[in-house]
Amino acid sequence: MHQLALHQITMMEGGPEGLVRFAAEARLDGVCLFTATPLDANGRDMFPVIDPKATTSFKRLLRDHDMRIINAEYFPVMSERDVADYLPAITLAAELGAKRLVTHVHEADRQRAEDQLSRLCILARENELEVGLEFTGFAAGCNSLGRAAALHDRINQPNLTIAIDALHLFRTGGTLEQVQAIDPAIIGYAQLCDGPDYRLSDNYLGEAMNRMVPGEGVFPLRDLVALLGPHVDIDIEVPNSAQLTETEAETWAQRAIAASRDLFARATCNDPGRPVVRARISRPSVR
Repeated sequence: MHQLALHQITMMEGGPEGLVRFAAEARLDGVCLFTATPLDANGRDMFPVIDPKATTSFKRLLRDHDMRIINAEYFPVMSERDVADYLPAITLAAELGAKRLVTHVHEADRQRAEDQLSRLCILARENELEVGLEFTGFAAGCNSLGRAAALHDRINQPNLTIAIDALHLFRTGGTLEQVQAIDPAIIGYAQLCDGPDYRLSDNYLGEAMNRMVPGEGVFPLRDLVALLGPHVDIDIEVPNSAQLTETEAETWAQRAIAASRDLFARATCNDPGRPVVRARISRPSVR
C-alpha cells in the first residue's frame, strides 16, 4: 500500500513542526523534511530545516501525531565536498526515524560520483536508512531516468532506490514506456506535481520551485501512478514561489493533497497487474 507524504517545500510556512501538525490533520502517512539544506547567497538555509537541538521535542511531536519522515533531505553528491560531511544530518535523520535520505548526483566525474554515492549508501545503511536517487536535468552526474537506472545497477548497493519525480521525468525527456521498462522494485518513491508542457530543459529550477497542482497541467499522472508498485511512497511536492500567508499556504497544500488523492483513487481503479501504458509520450525536441 502506498504511503502518501507531504513535502516541506509544498508548504514552507510554519516550518517542520507546522508541516507535521498539518499533515497529521490532513490524515497523511508522512512528511518529507530537511535535516540538511543548501545555503543561499547570504549563508542562510534555503529551506526550513530541523534544529538538531530540538531532536527530543521533535521526536515527541512525530510520535504524538503518529507521523513518520518518509524522506530526509538533502544529501547531494557534489565535486566540492565529501558525503562524510553529512554524517551529523544523517544521524539526525536516523534518530528521528526517517525512512530514507534523498540525493542528486551533481558530480560529473563518473568514478568519483559512483564512489561517493556508494559511500553515502554505506553511511545510510549503517544508520538503517535507504537512499533515494533523484535524477534531474540540472544534476550533471545523473540527469535522466536511464542514467539513474544504470547508476543504480553499477554501484549495486542494496539500500539504493531511484525516484520518479514527474517534473524531472518529463523535463528530461523521459516517457511512461521507460518507467514501465525498468525493474519496478528499484523505484523507491515518486513525487507528484503537474506542468504546462513537455519541453526538454536542463535549466528549469524556477519551474521546479513553482509547480502546478496535479491534474491542472498536461502530465499523464494517472498513467504514471498506475505504473508504480504498491511499495512506492508517494510524495506530494508542489511548491508555490509566491509569498503566501500561512493561511494561503495551507489552502494551497490542501488543494495539492485533494488533487493527489483524487488522482491516486482514479489510477488504482485500473485492472490488477502491471497496466498497459495508454498515453504514449514521445520525446520532445529541445527548445
